[in-house]
Amino acid sequence: MSTAYTVFLTIGLLVSGVCIPLILSFQDYQKVNDVEYFHQPLLQATMIFLGEMICILIIHLVTKTPSLLDRSMLEAVQPHHSYGNDWVVPQTSVWSAAWFILPSACDLIATTLLNLGLIYTTPSIYQMVKSSIVGFSAIFSCLFLSRKFLRKEWTAILCILVGTGAIIWSAYKESLTENVWGPVFLIVAQLFVAGQFILEEYLMDRYHLDPVKAMGIEGVFGTILLSIALTISAFFGRDILDVRQGFQQLFGINVLWQSALLLSFMVAIFNFFGLAVSTTVGIPGRSMIDSLRTIITWILAIHYGWDVFSWVELTGFVVLLLGVFIFNGVFKKSNLVGENQPLLS
Repeated sequence: MSTAYTVFLTIGLLVSGVCIPLILSFQDYQKVNDVEYFHQPLLQATMIFLGEMICILIIHLVTKTPSLLDRSMLEAVQPHHSYGNDWVVPQTSVWSAAWFILPSACDLIATTLLNLGLIYTTPSIYQMVKSSIVGFSAIFSCLFLSRKFLRKEWTAILCILVGTGAIIWSAYKESLTENVWGPVFLIVAQLFVAGQFILEEYLMDRYHLDPVKAMGIEGVFGTILLSIALTISAFFGRDILDVRQGFQQLFGINVLWQSALLLSFMVAIFNFFGLAVSTTVGIPGRSMIDSLRTIITWILAIHYGWDVFSWVELTGFVVLLLGVFIFNGVFKKSNLVGENQPLLS
């Protein structure tokens, strides 16, 4: 694959990845009246979900025509048997689909909690805590999938947890009393994301599901669950869960619906480019790109007045990055075949 193509994918991933938390924060800071701001985590989850569905549709379209994708990328999204030039995808069980409601529920809860946490904290804290998913997923895979790790990997997990703890501590130091729940929501969200990853890995391994079909199944269940959540919130929701009022605010203020469209578009780009980048630069390269994305997000958030600089937060971020880099093999001098593939999907 050409260097120019890899650079294009990397820039696209960086730009879209930086835009997502900044757009969410931008919406959080929009006044809907003299005293209230646009605080609608479930509606923001809907915007993100629309972007994910766009990405799933694109992947479904391009996998119908394998020639449109680089072969390594196609292998990443579709387990297959190759016979000459033929591309044969294994059949899946219809009954296995029902179990995917569980990771779909985890995804919806986690996304809503992340948006809720961002309301009460800063974009940099939001982005850094999201990076800790490597550690939480590793712990969950050890507990529920009986996965074994080397001593250096346990050291990496410890660094991730210690770094995350320092980041959260810096959030409490910088926050006002009413904002202390922000980091709590972010951490709980990571637990649900880790649960989602482990459930997906277990179900796909048990039922030999094609990942593209699995994404489609999760998309269907996600649509159903999100529709139920929006309906309940429309009739019974109050304050930040009052989506009926939220929809009125969203479509009544130009910058809100415009930013909502941009957010969905950026989520679609980020997910699709993320898949492509992971297959071209590997997991170590993706880790370095993600760290750069967090740094750029922090700098821009400070520029717009949505964030502040903290030495405690920076120290925690460095320790967290050290753990992520060790776990993902960034410091390895050479990688054997297959070592660039993620230990945790």
